Amino acid sequence: MVLIFRFNVYRPKSLDDALELLDKKAPEVLPIAGGTDILVLMREGVVKFKGLIDLWPLRRELAYVKREDGFIRIGALTTISELGNSFPASDKRYLGFSDLTHYFATPYIRNLATVGGNIATAHPLSDVAILLLTLNAEVRLMSVNSDRWIPLEGLYIGKRVLRKEPNELIVEVRFKEKPIRSSTSLMKFDRRKAHIMGYVVVATYAFIDDGVIRDVAIAFDSVSKPYPGRARLVEEFLKGKTISNEVLNKAIRDILPKEMIRISDYRATSDYRLHLSGVLLKRSLLKVKERIEESTYGG
Repeated sequence: MVLIFRFNVYRPKSLDDALELLDKKAPEVLPIAGGTDILVLMREGVVKFKGLIDLWPLRRELAYVKREDGFIRIGALTTISELGNSFPASDKRYLGFSDLTHYFATPYIRNLATVGGNIATAHPLSDVAILLLTLNAEVRLMSVNSDRWIPLEGLYIGKRVLRKEPNELIVEVRFKEKPIRSSTSLMKFDRRKAHIMGYVVVATYAFIDDGVIRDVAIAFDSVSKPYPGRARLVEEFLKGKTISNEVLNKAIRDILPKEMIRISDYRATSDYRLHLSGVLLKRSLLKVKERIEESTYGG
């Protein structure tokens, strides 16, 4: 049987037009960008709606990556490919964006999937959100009556559930510029290269001065809840220490299991996912250390 879905599609002429449409018609009408997530959910019966607001015409307003007032600002309709070709992806402090693009699905999907859409999925394997969590990113939410910034970490309250009103739209994400002697990394593991899902995703940020970890942030696809989150206990343990096998092994063996709760499903057991989380965390931190040393000593 072939299922035929019928719904209206609205094409706003401007951001203000889109916000007015959303204010009048939400939650029965949903915003759509690249459609790489919501259309799949529609076919699976997970999401139901009577109409879509096509945001693609707004890319002239909401597709950009720029520096401004000490922040790096990323428009919500910036595609993953555009993000990978932007200046942060070649800055040694933000090489995690280069990693992200490398691991993210397929070239076709990278040209459609957007930063805002990936954040809005509120799924454990939202790669963009996982990396941005390590940068303490903020998300800009707009409606016809409000314009506010909230921490990305505070946006998620459940799997595919956001702390935002139905008439609010994600329009931008920003994070403060990071200091020299800092860098980022993202690692993802799955059986198939370019598979859209993954067993484990980890992103790390570290600022290392005189060999000592002065600041560190670690995010996984899931720590103890079914959405991306920070490994706070591991972060606190690592601060003030040097990156060595002894320190990293202790963090993986003694600290990470205290805060990480993994699930078993048809793809992998919880024990395997926990073990793999530790392996990727160690590799990611060593990669960050390597990148900082290369940038510091002219490598």
